Amino acid sequence: MDKNRISGEIPAELGKLTQLGVLTLDSNDLSGMIPIELENLSMLFMLNLSNNHLTGAVPQSLGNLSNLESLDLSDNKLSGNIPEELENCEKLSSLDLSHNNLSGEIPFQLGNLNSLQYLLDLSSNSLSGTIPDNLGKLTLLENLNVSHNSLSGKIPTALSGMVSLRSIDFSYNKLTGPIPTGGMFRNASAKAFVGNSDLCGEVEGLSPCNPLTSNGKSSNYNKRVLIGVVVPICVLSATTVIVVVVLISRCKTELHDEEIKGINKRESFESMIWEREGKFTFGDIVKATDDFNEKYCIGKGGFGSVYKAVLSTGQVVAVKKLNISDSSDIPAINLQSFENEIRMLTEVRHRNIIKLYGYCSRRGCLHLVYEYVERGSLGKVLYGVEGEIDLGWATRVKIVQGVAHAIAYLHHDCSPPIVHRDISMNNILLESDFEPRLSDFGTARLLNADSSNWTAVAGSYGYMAPELALTMRVTDKCDVYSFGVVALEVMMGRHPGELLSSISSPKPSMSNDPDLFLKDVLDQRLPSPTGQLAEEVVFVVQVAIACTRTTPEERPAMRFMAQELAARTRAYLPEPLDEITLSRLTGFQK
Repeated sequence: MDKNRISGEIPAELGKLTQLGVLTLDSNDLSGMIPIELENLSMLFMLNLSNNHLTGAVPQSLGNLSNLESLDLSDNKLSGNIPEELENCEKLSSLDLSHNNLSGEIPFQLGNLNSLQYLLDLSSNSLSGTIPDNLGKLTLLENLNVSHNSLSGKIPTALSGMVSLRSIDFSYNKLTGPIPTGGMFRNASAKAFVGNSDLCGEVEGLSPCNPLTSNGKSSNYNKRVLIGVVVPICVLSATTVIVVVVLISRCKTELHDEEIKGINKRESFESMIWEREGKFTFGDIVKATDDFNEKYCIGKGGFGSVYKAVLSTGQVVAVKKLNISDSSDIPAINLQSFENEIRMLTEVRHRNIIKLYGYCSRRGCLHLVYEYVERGSLGKVLYGVEGEIDLGWATRVKIVQGVAHAIAYLHHDCSPPIVHRDISMNNILLESDFEPRLSDFGTARLLNADSSNWTAVAGSYGYMAPELALTMRVTDKCDVYSFGVVALEVMMGRHPGELLSSISSPKPSMSNDPDLFLKDVLDQRLPSPTGQLAEEVVFVVQVAIACTRTTPEERPAMRFMAQELAARTRAYLPEPLDEITLSRLTGFQK
């Protein structure tokens, strides 16, 4: 509901939406206070109320949102202190409280937000006091802005330990003393410190710090000490020069070897994009898999292998290794496009989408690092023993709903929209509670559209939309078709196969087999569903048929599908399940 002209106050009743994951009301004309009832949104992972006219304090109760990953309250008229309770938001990766009227000191507890990575922006407020040393613990943080406040004292040297910083801004405060010399501060611009007349340091545009001096007696003493130190150093330096001249030819050989090692090291890691929230490095993965030893391989495909890596911390990740060293179909421009897409995908957050930690190009291979999911692929479970024992009708409906929500998120809630391109039974993974997680998105852009391998990565055989064979053009409607195939397969317990030709054809073709009953199509390993569950199963099949229509324009949008599947009420079945034919289910409207 962002970027509208909604006015008035935020209704406290929003606190009743306990399953809500995203609340964005930014860029409106909202006023009043932030309702404390929002603390009840325990599933919320994104809250954006920025660019409104909100007043009052930042509620301490926001600290109860334990799943919150992004909080943006910037550009309002909020006042009071920054609540220290925010330290309880342990998953917070971005915090923006800028351009308000907040006062008091920066809570040292913010330094305990170990997951804070993308942004900490407290600029343009009325904050006072010193910058807490504890912020130096934010080793994942990339952007820090505390400018345009009334902060005083020194910039803590502990901030030099924030090794991930890419940008800093301490301008227009009352800071004093030397700036730190390590980390990001070493190459910082003077603009990051302007407006602090008493700051000094080795930054172009700042005054150098004066050496510590005492009275005249101490000064004379220092001179004597200096002479006593410099003379021996000069003698030692002369001796060292002679030794260096003697050894220089020998050093040339060793230096050449070191240069070769340096080149090899640079070539071994050609590029890397890392999300860092996982608190591990690619080197940890190499160590955990013994440099991708075959004994850690848990799956292979036509384009690479998947490895299971158990890190020293106990965390488990899955690594997809794509072999591209021998391929001439991957031009540099496509690799750059691929890297740009991967960078965007590391920011995707949805409970039904596998988390992508990062990417590394190494030794002619691409490595994609995902979170590990316990049960494995939906196809493996459906066609295994669990498919008959644990995948009942209610669980299957839940899986289809979750996949629909994941695809709808990629299509409609990401900017720019993301087309998965390869939705299949093998790219849907199941948690221990059978919650579906969509995986393996993003790799389809890797190959040139004119290459012979394009269709192999633009979709899996049996799940690709029919128009791809003619146009080779991938759209979001291709994902809709693939989703329909998956939904049918989940309900049938087998790939639709021959049914796809009739289900995807225009309506007249359905009359060729008017007596094909739904009960004969459903998975025969399970007893027929009854009651409301039967209604839901029928509705899922009806939705799946609509998604597999031949003409892309006739397929419904995924957001609409997700909303319809999530609806709690279903139309009453006009006839018993045993009497419903597939031809009766082709009239679903978008």
